[in-house]
Amino acid sequence: MAFSFSTTVQGPSGPLSVVFGEGTPEQHLACCEVIVASYAPSFPASAIAEQEEYLSQHPLTLNQNTRFWCISLNDDTKSVLALCKTIRRRFLVKDSESMREESGYCISTVATHPQYRRLGLATLLIEQVAKWLDGPGDAAASMLYTSVGDFYVRSGWQMIPSIISNITNIPDDLQSGDRAGLPSTRLLANEEIPALCERDVADLKANFKKTTVGPDEVHVAVIPSAEMISWLFEWGDFLNTKLRGGESPYVHGAMCEAADTWIYWHYGFKHLAISRVRTPPDAGEGSPEVLASLLLNALEEARNWKYPKVIVWEPSAELIAAMDLISKTAGVEVETVARPNSITSLRWKNSDETKKTTLHLNEVYASC
Repeated sequence: MAFSFSTTVQGPSGPLSVVFGEGTPEQHLACCEVIVASYAPSFPASAIAEQEEYLSQHPLTLNQNTRFWCISLNDDTKSVLALCKTIRRRFLVKDSESMREESGYCISTVATHPQYRRLGLATLLIEQVAKWLDGPGDAAASMLYTSVGDFYVRSGWQMIPSIISNITNIPDDLQSGDRAGLPSTRLLANEEIPALCERDVADLKANFKKTTVGPDEVHVAVIPSAEMISWLFEWGDFLNTKLRGGESPYVHGAMCEAADTWIYWHYGFKHLAISRVRTPPDAGEGSPEVLASLLLNALEEARNWKYPKVIVWEPSAELIAAMDLISKTAGVEVETVARPNSITSLRWKNSDETKKTTLHLNEVYASC
């Protein structure tokens, strides 16, 4: 049985009979038009539709692992008023009872058509999606990233304080002297990344096994699998091809083999994002010198594509020290602040807030 809900809301010119439900193929382009109106007015809706079709073949999204949820007019379902997406993900969870993998979702692209804002449609949308998550969706947990966290708190999502580093003023030509005294690194080939992800996941599980958890605590991480990591690669590669005329395959990371440390990155609309920073489990948060050398690889990639900024979510103290190091040697500017948008929010099934949550690996790879 389809999960749906009908109601009446007060519209700009009188009552509107609306219906909530999972998006149909006939609503696909209308959904993309709302996305464009909300997030990328200069980007054609047909390109967004093409991107969604491209991503629909990714392992993370196959077999209804990605779903559109829409509010539309009851008598004209092609008129989409509001929408969001849910994208499947796997969580590693540890509480006082056990360590286990759980299934859940990330909510993304919450958007309301400009003509129908301030009518309570976003509230209705999120309330119904939460019911689906708790019921047929069978989601142990769900996450979203937002600049209006207070709005989602009402429906059970807990805001998790987060920081971001912005690296700007990237020089047109990074000099060889910028790497003086730093460990050598190399770019990663795309075919190397799945095996590295397997090692990363194994490290995470080993770390969780050693973590002591109190009776009122729960630790959780989005598992950094190849499916999770590569989804943003594919998302960004499509954008880079459409907006910048690039040709795949693109470079997505770099490695310092001597230190067994690597980073991944992906391309965005206006910046290059460090998706994940992996350091060996017995090396703490890693060497600032190693991390600085790897960040220089990312800066060179950003410069090659004329991105004005590189962003890093939730940098460790060592990563902040590495950015300070390259700011002195390469002349870049670094600012680390509380995240003003894309604030991580997490909701347990049925809005359960009985345990204190600790989120691990709060990095860009886990966003959608």
